Amino acid sequence: MPSPHRTPTRVLGLAQLVLTLLSFAPGYTSAQTPPAPSPLRLSDFVVTPSRFGVGERTGSVAATLTQSELATLPQIGEDVYRTLVRIPGVAADDFTAKFWVRGAANGKLLARLDGVTLIEPFHLKDIDGALAIIDLPAVSRLDLLTGGYTADYGNRTAAVLNLETDFPTSPQPANSLGLSLSGVRAAHTGHFAGEQGRWRLTARRGYPDLALRLKGRDDELFPSYYDASFRADYILSPQHTLSLHALHAGDTLKVKEKNNPELNSDYTSSYLWARWRATPNARLAGETVLSFGRLDSNRRGDGTFDNTLDLKLSDQRQLNTTALRSDWALELNPRTLLRTGFEVTHNTSSYDYQLLRDNYLVQNGVLIVARRTANTHLRPAGDRFGSFITARLQAPGALIVEPGLRFDHDSATGDDHVSPRLAAALPLSKRTTLRASWGTYTQSQGLHELSVPDGETRLNRAEIAEHRILGLEQRLATNVSLRLEAYERITSHVRPRWDNTVNLYNIFSEVQSDRTYLAPTSARARGVEILMERRTQRGLGWTASYALAHAEEMINGRAVSAARDQRHTARIEATYALGTHWNFSASWHYHSGWPTTEVSYILIPLSNGKRYTQRVVGPAYTDQLPDYHRLDLRATRRWELGRSQLIAFVDLFNAYNRTNLIGYAYSPVVSGTTVKTTREARDLLPLLPSVGLTWEF
Repeated sequence: MPSPHRTPTRVLGLAQLVLTLLSFAPGYTSAQTPPAPSPLRLSDFVVTPSRFGVGERTGSVAATLTQSELATLPQIGEDVYRTLVRIPGVAADDFTAKFWVRGAANGKLLARLDGVTLIEPFHLKDIDGALAIIDLPAVSRLDLLTGGYTADYGNRTAAVLNLETDFPTSPQPANSLGLSLSGVRAAHTGHFAGEQGRWRLTARRGYPDLALRLKGRDDELFPSYYDASFRADYILSPQHTLSLHALHAGDTLKVKEKNNPELNSDYTSSYLWARWRATPNARLAGETVLSFGRLDSNRRGDGTFDNTLDLKLSDQRQLNTTALRSDWALELNPRTLLRTGFEVTHNTSSYDYQLLRDNYLVQNGVLIVARRTANTHLRPAGDRFGSFITARLQAPGALIVEPGLRFDHDSATGDDHVSPRLAAALPLSKRTTLRASWGTYTQSQGLHELSVPDGETRLNRAEIAEHRILGLEQRLATNVSLRLEAYERITSHVRPRWDNTVNLYNIFSEVQSDRTYLAPTSARARGVEILMERRTQRGLGWTASYALAHAEEMINGRAVSAARDQRHTARIEATYALGTHWNFSASWHYHSGWPTTEVSYILIPLSNGKRYTQRVVGPAYTDQLPDYHRLDLRATRRWELGRSQLIAFVDLFNAYNRTNLIGYAYSPVVSGTTVKTTREARDLLPLLPSVGLTWEF
């Protein structure tokens, strides 16, 4: 009898794929030094809590890392999304670059790169996005807003990620080259039109299939990926800058495993946009972005399970977006700042989905092969419009408040929503600031988010979330700060969905027995986060954080934990800078075990006197995995070579080789008229050494 859950070899193959994708990545660092702080204007002051930054910038935000500091911390894959797991409230497993924010899946995060909205910016989506399509060294600054963001951000209910790239400060052309076993990365920066124009081209090409071949895994997995970005800035005048941007990414994956169907997939993402940034005078500033985007995916499956049950799959999808966004800020006086803007988007999409899948079924005491088929062709389209207005006001004294109002319309779903929001900051002293925010947030279902394999053909109504956040920031010493924050997010109109509640990484997820329909009536996430850090350019710097949190959904009148609910999360990081050439760092991470779903087996008698072993998937997310913890280490060395420099690192992921689990593989053991269920651990990544080398010239 074929086993309905052939997991160990596939999970081992996927783990090996992620391991080789993340091994031997080229390193990166920056020699820039953050500028000295300057007095903050009202437009620069951070009003909202739940904001975390990375970049060479000033501002009254704790938990900010510079790009150079970030590059010396332990990490795998040099992946910008994976670096964010160190932020309180963020959760992800070892395999994927997608992260959850305060119990909300990555699809509830708004991501922007240089002003353009990114949609599913990941490589190798068949394993839930192993890497982001953005090259980490190109990112000069990011802001992650884990909740309570102001009215200029719409159509997301959980979080906002802003990524910005920039040019080196040197007027000379700059180049960098990184080589590794699994790929190559290159970047070049130059000038045109004298000093008025600058341009940069970056490219990465991954060859994980070569690494797999060297490690003896080429009979099962054949992955590859690439991405490239281009940016050109032209200074029209000291007050106006026009830039042209392009980003293109693609990847392919072939999985060929014994007694299972073969998968062939390829994905491409393309973005082209123009950005105009203007400061006509000292009180008025804004930007306008015109963008075009296209996502294509093609999955093909063909073969049999255990040479018995047929599967044929053809899944072709496309999404096209055209968007215009314009945001402006006007400082009426030193105590009043007005901001307003709009965004209009036209979307078209297509689905061409065909499936043939055989399953065993007991009917009237007879075991038969039942055939499931699907043949769906959809062409949904629609327009979205959003606008906002906010006023940042400094009341008599030190209190700063920012009330705001947002309107969003979606023609495809028929949604019209008005979202009020309010943020406030009260500097109690030069060292202490109290921040709070409240607001409602809506998110319409995207045209690309229809679960066509499960029979979904119509878009659902928008989700609505209410955020309540209170935070305190305290400077304890010159380089030491404390941040304490409490939050609650309550979501209504939660979108129904289909989850694979046992095996999260099956490449044919839509035909598995653990495919479960979940229709929550509401959801709630709440928690308390504590962060302390010591920032220094030399010597020892450290960060320590702890979060007590819980995320749950109400399903059939029962509270069910979210798939990435982490009751307790702790992280300790330390970096020691030895002179200007050596950096040593360590990072220890702990969190409570994630929810999982139990599986059991029953025997069904057949009319011929035999029995059929049937798999039964239990209620979703009622079991729990063991706690997770690991230690990562990194050493970074820089050599100055005249007008160039060489940067190398050695990194140990999971240095003490802790066995952490992503789930279990279940199997039946039949003895006469009884059946016993056994389970085998499905591991996350083991001890993973990696090295990297980058030459900047």
